[in-house]
Amino acid sequence: MKYRDLKAIIDGDQIEKAIQALTSQKKDIDIDKLRKQWNVDEHEVLDKASRKDRDVAYEQKVDIGGGETRIDIKQKTESVARIPIPFQKNIVGKAVSFLFGNPVKITSSAQQEQELSVLESVNKILDDNKTDSQNRVVAKQLFRSTQVAEFWYPVKVTEVHEEYGFPTQFKLRMSVFSPWSGIELFPLFDDFGDMIAFSRQYTVKDEESKDVAHFETYTAEDYYLWKKSGEGWEALEKEPNVIKRIPVVYAEQEQAEWADVQYAIQRLETLISNHADTNDYNGSPIAVAEGEIISLGQKGERGKVIEMEKGGKLSYLSWDHAPESIKMEIDNLFKIILTYTQTPDISFESVKGIGAISGIALKLLFMDAHLKVLDKRETFDPYLKRRINIIKAFVAMMNTSVSAIAKKLKIDAEITPYIIQDDMERMEVLLAANGGKAVLSQRTSVAQSGLVDDPEAEYDQLQMEYEKANMTGITEPTE
Repeated sequence: MKYRDLKAIIDGDQIEKAIQALTSQKKDIDIDKLRKQWNVDEHEVLDKASRKDRDVAYEQKVDIGGGETRIDIKQKTESVARIPIPFQKNIVGKAVSFLFGNPVKITSSAQQEQELSVLESVNKILDDNKTDSQNRVVAKQLFRSTQVAEFWYPVKVTEVHEEYGFPTQFKLRMSVFSPWSGIELFPLFDDFGDMIAFSRQYTVKDEESKDVAHFETYTAEDYYLWKKSGEGWEALEKEPNVIKRIPVVYAEQEQAEWADVQYAIQRLETLISNHADTNDYNGSPIAVAEGEIISLGQKGERGKVIEMEKGGKLSYLSWDHAPESIKMEIDNLFKIILTYTQTPDISFESVKGIGAISGIALKLLFMDAHLKVLDKRETFDPYLKRRINIIKAFVAMMNTSVSAIAKKLKIDAEITPYIIQDDMERMEVLLAANGGKAVLSQRTSVAQSGLVDDPEAEYDQLQMEYEKANMTGITEPTE
């Protein structure tokens, strides 16, 4: 659909037809199914309908009088082991950490004073909205619900401020939307893949505490808001879009991060639960007696002796053949889940025998996770670029003196995969490349040490102590 055709439908007051057009590219998401897979308490292994309790037979002695008893066979229901594993959270958590564990670097070719002013404003807005933390929120929502959007909007404050480097009565804020919180997202793209409209549907409580559906749409020219009324919709608001750009950053992926290994996770939970049941039945020793037992001794008695009739034998039933095939399958399932989601195993048990390893070895250890980051950059590089362009548009609107500069200035965002740095090895490489000469000034090394609260004062103190030591060396008498 072309934008002019969509605008004609919306402005023609055909609300039902407009909403139908705006939702025509809706992505089908079974969000309830994804929530069940995510929440450990809702895993299938805990469902008593699919993993039923076990009916078992047991013997019961019944006194029939005259000092005689009989053995009756009774039935009872025993709970089976149900052990869910939060693999979905582990997969998503590590993917988010490797992608946005390091702050996103903002780079620009700004050189002129006004260009630097725009860059400073963008950085202050990003910092004010804590986007380094919001990046992880966005990634988590995308990886588990397959859709995410962030909305940027100005909020009028009571007093003029200069926190962005220029006087303004507005603050720029962002909100993150996803199906996880019950919001339906509807991006609409034209034939060339450009977004021409973005809509979301949500519910709010009315005066009678009843849920009322609302549908809002952003285009490059206008903002629309409709409310569900009976069987139809009624228009509530229509406002011009002051930045002439859809103030929404949107991303989607084909499936949840764990989708390819979901069946492997379910199989693993079943195997581990079955193995727990087996341990319950076979973990404790079972005595096998041949002949009549005269006395078993008392419970807890030290040096207890079991007395039997002459010729009787007593032995313990041992589990001579441990289920090696089950152990092998469990190990294989762990490997399959981690390998095919590119999730590194960095548990204590996995790395405790490694010892001190080089920076190259660390890179090899996390190479699969970093390759996954490269895949995710296909989504997040344009995502972050669009965010910056929206912020620049708002800066141009709030500070008209740099409007033309803000629109032209190129600002990029660079993602750096997380890794533990081997600082000593890195410094040795830099020293070798620099011919053995220092690669950091004393002032810079003090500032980067992280050991002092005031690096400048500490540097001045070091210089004063150095000069004092030299002066003492000169004035001391020599033999």
